[in-house]
Amino acid sequence: MRLTGRRVLYTVHTIRVRHKYPMMRISSPAPNEPTLDEFRMGDELHARLNLDDGDPFPSVAEALYERLWKRIVNLEFAPGARLSEEALAKELGVSRTPVREALLRLGQVGLVRVSPRRGFAVPTISRADLIELYDLRAALEIYAARRATSLITDDEIAEHHERQHAAHRRATSLSASAAEEFFRADLALHNLLHQRGGNRRSARHLADLMGQLSLLSLRAAQAPASRLAAIAEHRRILDALSARNATRVASAIETHIEAVKARALEDVEAAVAIAPGEETD
Repeated sequence: MRLTGRRVLYTVHTIRVRHKYPMMRISSPAPNEPTLDEFRMGDELHARLNLDDGDPFPSVAEALYERLWKRIVNLEFAPGARLSEEALAKELGVSRTPVREALLRLGQVGLVRVSPRRGFAVPTISRADLIELYDLRAALEIYAARRATSLITDDEIAEHHERQHAAHRRATSLSASAAEEFFRADLALHNLLHQRGGNRRSARHLADLMGQLSLLSLRAAQAPASRLAAIAEHRRILDALSARNATRVASAIETHIEAVKARALEDVEAAVAIAPGEETD
């Protein structure tokens, strides 16, 4: 990972992606680090947060938006990579107009950087971006958690306690399957809270925020220390849900998101090299 000015650009060496469209240049994983070879976060978020609007006949631009949304969050394009309208149109078998419409819309939700001079690119994440994204995520999740407290069943709480327990048993493992088990348990818990307490619009906003943080989230899932800390935080959320105490649940969620943000900032600051100058559009 390197920092251009104040903007973080990750060089991904812990995630190997084998997808239909191998757009991302990946180097070999570092020794003793797990990899999530087949995990597709964009597909997972899209399915779990039920982002399909139910339209059986979406426009070409709408269909391309959803397809490119998932590919970007799946990390099929490297941070900073240029997104050529012409190349995408040729690859996808469509004209440039719907591709441009989809990219402009992706720019509105932060998943594409739009520049009058340079065109379209996958964003890199600055420290300020990271803080803002986690703060917005906290606001959405606290809102949903308060509303969900009385709606989640005892059986659901027990199921998620078991999922966290299973993830904890393997938390110190360096295997990719252990990292994936943790990540799926993590997404499932946050999805449950939003499914019960959120709404369709808040789910879309949350997915866009989590999509922008996908690389950081996958890196954290591969670090045993981060997994152990997150599992402890998840258990406190579940304990508060068991007590049916909405104030405690909201506090536990806020503490968890703040801790995740702090760990992400530590990850960024530990791995970057400061370079003079700042990237401009």
